[in-house]
Amino acid sequence: MVIDLTLANRPIVRWTILADDHTTGSNHDVIEWEEGVDRQEEEDHERVVGWNLAAMREEDAEAAEKLWMELAKERPQLDAVCTEDRVEQEAAWCQEEMSSVPDSTAKKLRICAREKRWWNADIK
Repeated sequence: MVIDLTLANRPIVRWTILADDHTTGSNHDVIEWEEGVDRQEEEDHERVVGWNLAAMREEDAEAAEKLWMELAKERPQLDAVCTEDRVEQEAAWCQEEMSSVPDSTAKKLRICAREKRWWNADIK
């Protein structure tokens, strides 16, 4: 038995092993999968992949830290007797707010559908 594993950072909406006519020269099968893409991303042909934190000014970094402290101070602390639902709620809140803080203080990095990720200053 051969186990095939596909890791993705988006939902996989279709996953198939292609027919035998796709030879690989090994005992591995060819896997084809399709990721779910959000409608806004399809329309814009770009997505935010992070923030340029290295280029942040010191004032912006301080503002981000202050904003995070302000948001987090109202949150109750999790303890050893909290429920699984409470942990899930707190994780969802953290994920949402950890994106909103740099959104307000740092330049977003975006990838366009036609962008060349391999292009860099050395090649230029």
